[in-house]
Amino acid sequence: MGLGRRLIQGLVVAPILLNSATAAPFESATVRRIIDGREVYIDRQQAKVNETADRGQQISTGSSRTELLFDKRAIGFLGQNSLITLGQECFRLKSGRVLVNGPQASCLGSKVLGVRGTTYVLSSTEDGGYDLAVLTGTATVGEAAAIETAMAAEEDVNILSTYPSLSPVVGLGSSAWGSNAGGTTLGQAAGLVLGDLSFFTPIIQENSSSLLYSYSTGSSNFDGFWGASSEVGYSWYDPNNQSSNTLLVGYDGWQIPGCFHSQIAVGGQIERNRWQFSANGGIPSDNCEDSLGFAIARVGIPVVNLGERSIHLSLAPYVMHGLGNQYGGGRIGVNVPVGDALEMNVYGQYDELLDTVVGGQITYRFATAGRFVRDPNLKTPRQKSPLPWQNTSFNNGQPIQVAIGRQQNVQSDVGEQLLAQAGETVIEAGEEARFNSNGELIRKGAISRERFSELVVSNMEGQSLLPESHAIAESYKRLYGSTNPSLQAIAGVDWMITAQTPFPRLRADNNLVIPEGKLPKPPVVEQPVEEEEEEVTYTYVCKEVGGSFYYPEYSDINTATRFTTTNKGSASCSGKLAGTGGGNETQAQFL
Repeated sequence: MGLGRRLIQGLVVAPILLNSATAAPFESATVRRIIDGREVYIDRQQAKVNETADRGQQISTGSSRTELLFDKRAIGFLGQNSLITLGQECFRLKSGRVLVNGPQASCLGSKVLGVRGTTYVLSSTEDGGYDLAVLTGTATVGEAAAIETAMAAEEDVNILSTYPSLSPVVGLGSSAWGSNAGGTTLGQAAGLVLGDLSFFTPIIQENSSSLLYSYSTGSSNFDGFWGASSEVGYSWYDPNNQSSNTLLVGYDGWQIPGCFHSQIAVGGQIERNRWQFSANGGIPSDNCEDSLGFAIARVGIPVVNLGERSIHLSLAPYVMHGLGNQYGGGRIGVNVPVGDALEMNVYGQYDELLDTVVGGQITYRFATAGRFVRDPNLKTPRQKSPLPWQNTSFNNGQPIQVAIGRQQNVQSDVGEQLLAQAGETVIEAGEEARFNSNGELIRKGAISRERFSELVVSNMEGQSLLPESHAIAESYKRLYGSTNPSLQAIAGVDWMITAQTPFPRLRADNNLVIPEGKLPKPPVVEQPVEEEEEEVTYTYVCKEVGGSFYYPEYSDINTATRFTTTNKGSASCSGKLAGTGGGNETQAQFL
């Protein structure tokens, strides 16, 4: 039997040796993060972040937990009250529990635990044995030679390069709104419908936990109304509370008859457990008479879970400033995601300036790379085609050149079967096993839904995201046919959805038109009134022609009769005689 077993092992190892290098020796483990205090030690000396332990050294914890990087090929989460010893080709768990993502071997007594594309949880038992639970991929426990050689092909991959990433996204849709401002049905906004186009572009992504992005939109009713917005935002994932955080700065511009409006926009949002808290505002940067500055706060309440997404009820008080006054109001809305691609929202609002406003938007989004999340840790089904050149079946070393259905990794499947025949234990995702202190199998079975969730929560909560965090959530969904909100938050699924979906704000497609009746009246310019000339009165007496007497008869100037006129040319002394016998003619003399 021993000879037969060694022969089978040789059959497994030999073909792999032809295509793989010798397994690289274990070199070091670096402390990347410490949480729950500072009780992390290397050979009983308190460790610091970025400090490295080498072969032969021990890493232990008290009430703290730590994240370890094994030679850039695997990441480990060492739990509380745990201890591992670093060996030549593997580490050995002395007590506690450790979660490992990546091809890092572990020694179980005289056996070796090897993995391929795997995240596993290894725990020590009170009797010196081991509990092994596989969350993704495949783990194999067997003789060192076979395991170490089988893992050689995966050891050259830098684990930090395998994090998922977000794809650029294009959105097409339509939005509409109307208002009863001015007292008429829907007022001036009646029937205003806009076509919308948007572009989401990831600029810099780091370890699936931070993102610098740009988001641009354009909208038009193709009849004088159009607008465009652009913003740059930074989003990050906080593992301490599984929250998604975003800050942004942007510009909005929109054209309406009469003036081109523009504003500088700022905002931020925090999302935790699918609850959303955001605030944003706009500062006018134009000279339009109806320009408004605004500030709005919003809380998004998850009311119904739709798988990985939720229907949100939003409540948003706001204040606007402009037209020489301030106006307060409130908005209520409902956002309904239909899968990853389709999203609908409706809202209503009221304030003293715009009165009642109702509106809505529908958007269809599609990823330019075919998937919203590009995850190298997830196996993508190959094209089902009978044509070999469409199924990558040529020059693959296999004798059959016509592919029927999906192509299978024959070497992997056969290898697992032969390892099993050789007495090696293969544990698949969704399975757990118990081993004695010598690494021999005691029992193996399926992981229950509750047990899977407990393993994820207890080992990953508060920790950084793993390259396979998203794959772990997908593994849970594949195994149990449903989603778990708590598991999704810890695995960063909620974060990835939030990061690629810019939060609602007042962009150029929903900046409303102020009715003419609410605009300030132009100042009335009074025309200057011509001053009427004051009427002048002239006084005169009638004097004897060629004489010295005045009318009447022999009067002098002091006793002469006085007359008035407003026009000197109309002064008359006709019939007014003076002088000898009162018979001489007189003429006007003005005083």
